Amino acid sequence: MALSKAHFHYGIEDAIRPAREVMKPERIGAFRMTSLSFARIILRRAMREKWSIDQHRFNLDHNGHGEAIYYIRTPAGTFSFVVVSQDIDEYERSDRVISEKWDITFALCEGVLSEEKIEDLKRELPKQELGRGTVQDLVWSRANRSSRIFQHIVNALTSEQQPDPEALAKVGYIVRSTAFYANGKFGVAPFEKMKGDHPLHGAFSAQLFTAYMLRQFSFDIVEHIAKCQNPQASTLDDRIKRFLGIGNATGLGMVPFLIYHPKLIHQWIYLRELSLARSKVEPMTEEKINSLIDWLDRAIHYFAHYPVQKTGVFEDGESIAGDLQIVRQHLEDFIHSDHVPEDTQWLPIIEQISSALSVEAQEVLNTMMIEIYPEKNEELEQYTVVNEEMELNPSMTIGELLGLINNHYQWVFSFDFSNPDEKYYFWYRSVDKEEPRIAVRGEEPGDEHEMPMNIAELVQKVSFLLQDRDYTEKVATFVFRYPEYKGIIRRIQSLENYDYGEIRGNLLDKNMVPIFLMRCKLSFFGGERFDPKSNRWVRITLFQGAPLIKDFTAINQPKWIFPKIPKLEG
Repeated sequence: MALSKAHFHYGIEDAIRPAREVMKPERIGAFRMTSLSFARIILRRAMREKWSIDQHRFNLDHNGHGEAIYYIRTPAGTFSFVVVSQDIDEYERSDRVISEKWDITFALCEGVLSEEKIEDLKRELPKQELGRGTVQDLVWSRANRSSRIFQHIVNALTSEQQPDPEALAKVGYIVRSTAFYANGKFGVAPFEKMKGDHPLHGAFSAQLFTAYMLRQFSFDIVEHIAKCQNPQASTLDDRIKRFLGIGNATGLGMVPFLIYHPKLIHQWIYLRELSLARSKVEPMTEEKINSLIDWLDRAIHYFAHYPVQKTGVFEDGESIAGDLQIVRQHLEDFIHSDHVPEDTQWLPIIEQISSALSVEAQEVLNTMMIEIYPEKNEELEQYTVVNEEMELNPSMTIGELLGLINNHYQWVFSFDFSNPDEKYYFWYRSVDKEEPRIAVRGEEPGDEHEMPMNIAELVQKVSFLLQDRDYTEKVATFVFRYPEYKGIIRRIQSLENYDYGEIRGNLLDKNMVPIFLMRCKLSFFGGERFDPKSNRWVRITLFQGAPLIKDFTAINQPKWIFPKIPKLEG
C-alpha cells in the first residue's frame, strides 16, 4: 500500500449519520449486535472484574426436575441464581408469553439466600405473572427445553458421544426463554436499586446476565440427565458449549417500549452512531484493514451457513454473504493499490462501498467497523442509562412550538391518515396478560381502547390546531383549551435535542412490519440469528459463541460474534 498526501480531513460531524437516514423502520430493523450491546457489556465487566461462579446446589432428579442454585461472586457482592425445573406436558410447552407453565423458571437475587427464601422462590417462581417476588430478587424469567435438540444432546452424551454440530447449528440453543421481568414487576427490586456502582448497573445488565446464567444451567442439566442414565456419559465439549447460546422468542410487547422511551432509544442509537462515526474518521492503516478483512471472513462464513430460512422479511444469509464478499474485494484492491493518499480515512471509502450493498449488509459492515476500534468505542458503555423525564414548558409560545415541529417533525407530514390503509391497524393491551397487541380496524373489536402509538398522527393533529392560533399565545393557554394534546406537546418540547428519539414510520399502516422495531431493541440486547415466524414475533439467540465461565480469567477477551460451527475431529 503506497501512500501519498491526503487532501481533506473529515470530522465526527461529517461522519455521524442524521436521524432522517437512521430512524426509518427498515434501517433500524437491520441493526445487529455491536460491542456496545448489553450482553457484550456485562460479559466484558464480568471478565474484567474476574467474577467467579460456582454451582452451590444441584438437586435434580434423573429427568432434570428439581432445583439448582449458583453463587456469583463479584468484587462488590455476591448474587444467587436460582432455578426451579419442573415436569410439564408437551402440549403445555409454548413460545407464547401467555403460556402458564414452563419447564424452567429462574431468578437472579442479591446475596446468599436463606432456606426460607429458597422455599419461597420454589413456590412463587413457577407461577411467574401470578407469583410474588421481593426486593431481594432482581430478575425473574422462564424457559422451555428445545423440542428439537434437548433430547438429541442428552442421547448423544448418554451414548458417550458428542451431539452432531450440524444439527445443533440449525437451532443454536438448548433452552429458549420468553421474557425477563425486572424493575419492580411482580414485586421484584426496582431499577433504582442497580444504579451507581452496583455490579449490574446499566441498561438491561441484570436481565442479560440472568440469560447468561440460564445458558450455563442448560449445559449442566443435559450433562446431569446423561450422567443419571450412564455414569460414563460424556460431558459436552467446550467448543460446542461456546457455540451454543440460549434462545428467545419475542413478540409485539417490545414495540411500545421504543415509542414510550424516546430519550433512552435516542441514547442507545446515538452511542451506536457515535462509535460508528469515530471509527469512520480513523485513518485506514494496514493493520486495521487486515482486522476488518478478518472480521469479514468470519461474517461471510457465518452468513454463508446461516440456518435461518428465507422468509422475505429480512435479507437471507446467502445475499448478505455475497455483499460482504464485495466489501472484502474492495479492501483487497485498496490495500494493493499504488495510489493511496496518506491518512486516508474510512468515511469516503465505506460510503462508496456501502452504496452497492443491501441495508442488511451495510449494517453488518457497520457492526464490524465498530468492532475494529474497541479502544475508541468501548468506553461509551457507561452511558447506556439516561434521565427519561419529560416536562411541559407552558411559557413557550405557539410560534416557538411550531418551529420545533417544523425543524424536527417534518417527516410526519408524509403520511395521509385519511387513507384507510394508513390507519389499517390499531394497538391495544390485552386484559389477560396486559400484553400489547394489534388488530385490524373495523374488523376486530377493541379500537375504543386504542393505545396512543402513532406519534406521526398526533403531531399532525396538534400542528393543524396550532396553525390557527395566535403565534404569541403561550402553550399553557393552548393546553388549557385542548388538554388531550398535553402529552404530545410535552414530548415535542422534551425531545428537541434527542434526534434519534422518534421512529420515523407509521405504526398503523397496512404494510407495517412490527418486527423491524423488535429487532432494533433486540440488537441492543445482543440478539442474533433473527428468525421471524410472522411479522409479529421473532426467535433469536443470545450469547451464541460467547465465552464460558472458565474463560473469565483469560487475559485476552475472545472474538465471539459470528461463531463458526465447531469441528470436533482431532
